[in-house]
Amino acid sequence: MRLNAFTVPGSELVVNGVLRIETESLGGNTSSTDRAQNGIKAKSLSVSLVIPFDQGEELNGLLRQAESVDDKGKLTVFDIVDDTARAMNIRQVQFNESFTAREIPGKHAWRVTFTLSEYLSVPEKVEQRQQTQTAAPQSSDGEPVAPTGAAIPVEGETYTGFEQVLKWADDALAPEPDSGDPSGATA
Repeated sequence: MRLNAFTVPGSELVVNGVLRIETESLGGNTSSTDRAQNGIKAKSLSVSLVIPFDQGEELNGLLRQAESVDDKGKLTVFDIVDDTARAMNIRQVQFNESFTAREIPGKHAWRVTFTLSEYLSVPEKVEQRQQTQTAAPQSSDGEPVAPTGAAIPVEGETYTGFEQVLKWADDALAPEPDSGDPSGATA
């Protein structure tokens, strides 16, 4: 396995791929098997290998890769070369979750395990494309139009914008002074 120019040391390398499909039961307290899909999460690789005690500098080098950050302080993104990663269509990864080195009793070696998570997964790229394709807010050219017959405050009265709208609506709905019969019938 290679991560950028770094060759992962050790022997007995085992790489397991995981694809998480998040779902949620819609059955509540019933026996229904209906499920709601909550999305496909980024794939991950669980890696296990053995490094002998007399090659402690190799363990230290692998640990430095796991701790490495870019110039912005974010975890380093690695291009990965590995058969399992290729089969699962994983091109870039970051160290994620845990990095463990456990002594193997009677073998004078460490069992090293760590997790690599896919960086910019296909579902994530699709989601980003969908977000950029949302409609842009529309605007119009020209001047805002004030309602006709807007209320003019009586001398000494001042209204807030909302009160002006209410006053305008009240005046518009008020009956005309000499309207006579409201039904519009003539005598």
